[in-house]
Amino acid sequence: MPRRSAIATLTLSLAVTVTLTGCSAIGAATKPGPAASTAATADLFAAPAMDQAVQAIAKKVGASPMKVLELDVYADYVQVDAVDPAKPTEVNRFTYRDGQVQDPRPVDISDSDPGALEQNIFDSTSVKPEVLAKLLADSPAAANIEGAKASSAAVKRMLPFSSDIQIIVDVQGTRATKQVKATVDGKVIGID
Repeated sequence: MPRRSAIATLTLSLAVTVTLTGCSAIGAATKPGPAASTAATADLFAAPAMDQAVQAIAKKVGASPMKVLELDVYADYVQVDAVDPAKPTEVNRFTYRDGQVQDPRPVDISDSDPGALEQNIFDSTSVKPEVLAKLLADSPAAANIEGAKASSAAVKRMLPFSSDIQIIVDVQGTRATKQVKATVDGKVIGID
């Protein structure tokens, strides 16, 4: 084999080896690592993930059922304003995000009228994750706006207008936003 041909063969062989090695390294670098925990990546609009979040918060609060002032659900976190069972005149905000309950933050209720806290709280068991999940799924169609997508749900009493627990789903659209209001059992009572 002439010398030029041997050098060309060697160069080509070396180029192929480097390319293949590089491809293997790229392939290894782009392979997904261990799967993230289901709790950390779960869509909290789904009933099982929502229930898991509320149960984790209840455990952190130290009460089941919790006495809740407000419960808010977003696709990536759940937030609960819960009465401290050791100090029933104090409310703390607990946030469940990425599979963890974050340290609580105090909620300022100092401007509330006497007895207002007791009138506004409800048991966490009053809210069914299946009802919330269905309402979050159905609200975009009920809102009847272009590009509708549910962005959050809030559960609370609507005093002084109503002592009933209500669910309010915020729906964002391309050109408008609406709120779908429902009873705690999921019956739509208004769209604003």
